[in-house]
Amino acid sequence: MKRSLPFALALAAMASVQQVAAAPQEAVSELLVQDERLAAVAERLLSSNARLCRQTMPLTGMVIHSRDQYSASSAHGLFANGPVEVALVLPGSAAQRAGVRPGDGLVGIGTLRTSGLQAEGEAPLRDTIFDTLATAWPGVGALTLTIAREGEERKVVLEPPPGCRALVEIRTRDSLTARSDGRVIQLDYGLVAAATDEELAVIFSHELAHSVLEHRRRLDAAGVRKGFFGEFGRNRRLNRQVEVEADRLMVHLLANAGYDPQVAATFWRSRLARRATGGLNLSAIYPSNEARARMLEKEIADYLPTRAGPTYPQHLLAGRDLPFPSSR
Repeated sequence: MKRSLPFALALAAMASVQQVAAAPQEAVSELLVQDERLAAVAERLLSSNARLCRQTMPLTGMVIHSRDQYSASSAHGLFANGPVEVALVLPGSAAQRAGVRPGDGLVGIGTLRTSGLQAEGEAPLRDTIFDTLATAWPGVGALTLTIAREGEERKVVLEPPPGCRALVEIRTRDSLTARSDGRVIQLDYGLVAAATDEELAVIFSHELAHSVLEHRRRLDAAGVRKGFFGEFGRNRRLNRQVEVEADRLMVHLLANAGYDPQVAATFWRSRLARRATGGLNLSAIYPSNEARARMLEKEIADYLPTRAGPTYPQHLLAGRDLPFPSSR
């Protein structure tokens, strides 16, 4: 397999399988089940927090994948309608209302033909499709797609709502890790499968908070390092700061999506959180689980006394325009 990203979803072009090498059909089916779970949770959070995000995209409700994400053997039976295909369609989504079906080929986005689009670097064509869908839509109104089905092409018109822009991926790893780099939010398969829907919402909202607060852009501009060197000195201090900011913002994201924000504090006292951190925090970047739970309860008490949205946490969002101190 080229990489370890199996079923990826991007909610403008929710993505799917990244090179699954000859997986048994039952394993592929289970991955699709978890993909759909994550897609539903992610779409709820992305749509309800669109006004907090400076970059948005259309939430079509499609999960798509491209042929170059697969080995030749594992692509058997797929892509009968072209190299870019709809893997899943969320119930009640703009795509379902427009009549899009799983297995449809995606051959046109507006006036662009997908056959004229190319993958960039080591990324699959799916990523280019995601960027094209996100930029082709004017922000409101209709999005016209051309799909292929049973040898015929037809145009479909979607009326998608806006959402925060993020490519969301499940990685084929049986571990309990999630991460965000400002553009892509990744959750390991083991984490998604182990989490309840509420726990999944908490995990996803923390990673989305990093994107909303534009942490990766700001850390890069300040020359902050991650990994081993991120555990020391100034790097450690700023990396810890962004984790605290993401925790505080996530209760607002959850409230806007209709969740009781207390579920975030409850999560950090849960068995799954203890498993994910090995019962203790191995990295000095993160506060202890109990410290995180108490911090979230204080954020709720100070800013969300009714434990409900809508909320626009300007005290946190204002930081997006404040650069971190540079090392130079």
